[in-house]
Amino acid sequence: MFLKKRRYSIKGAMLAKRITQKKLAQKLGFSFAYISRLINGTRYNRTFEQYIASELNIDYRRFH
Repeated sequence: MFLKKRRYSIKGAMLAKRITQKKLAQKLGFSFAYISRLINGTRYNRTFEQYIASELNIDYRRFH
């Protein structure tokens, strides 16, 4: 349930800010496939987590 909410929150915020996964991958220097894994929660990366917290305003405390 948490990962599903996480994925929808990230994708919704990206859509609202008109950021594609491809643009995000280029900005952070990651591959498209790795960004997909990060969004789906199968991988973790501190840089990505900091980006979604600061740029996309994603707060995981609201998922509990």
